Amino acid sequence: TRVKNGESHYFTNIVKFYEQKVFTTVIRIVKNHATAEDIVQDSFIKVFYSLHKYKNTGSFNAWLYRIVVNNCFDYLRKHNLQMIHIDSEVINSHYPEKILLLHERNEQLDQLLQQLDETEYMVILLKYVNELSYDEISEVLQISLNDVRNKLHRSKRKLRSISMKKGGYFYEM
Repeated sequence: TRVKNGESHYFTNIVKFYEQKVFTTVIRIVKNHATAEDIVQDSFIKVFYSLHKYKNTGSFNAWLYRIVVNNCFDYLRKHNLQMIHIDSEVINSHYPEKILLLHERNEQLDQLLQQLDETEYMVILLKYVNELSYDEISEVLQISLNDVRNKLHRSKRKLRSISMKKGGYFYEM
């Protein structure tokens, strides 16, 4: 409200609050650090200049993520890329076996998530990484609340089924 009322220096509070979560979302979609930084910066610029369009109806969270997700999809379309799934974690550890096990687990998780279509993946990402509510996910992806619930349920069932067949770290999922 303060930013909309002309006190633009308060926008830094919005950036500080959302920056890490937005970056995490973008990097998981485009899987390139430099590109993700550019998309995050571009997203916050769009949010700043579009803030007058936000009508306090619905969640600001969902409105912001809609801009972020649209920027990611625009980038992927522009560069003829498909959505890329979760990047392996980078961990600072003095135990190489832990790094190896973490890398193996992340590869298996990535293989599982690649079995999902784009919308299923985004529902999982927004729910469990960004912790958005069903209503917010519905706004971001512009699908009905029922579709969000159904896609989340089907995605989890699909992941469970695949993991039971293939075994590995997620066999007990």
